[in-house]
Amino acid sequence: AVILDEAVQLAKTFSTDDSSRYVNGVLSAVAKSSR
Repeated sequence: AVILDEAVQLAKTFSTDDSSRYVNGVLSAVAKSSR
């Protein structure tokens, strides 16, 4: 969960607001499928 939060924070810092939502959605889907 910490890694996911860090990735979303990086997306917020270095990209647009929409990108952070996209990254969050993709990483959430990957995390769910790997559980």
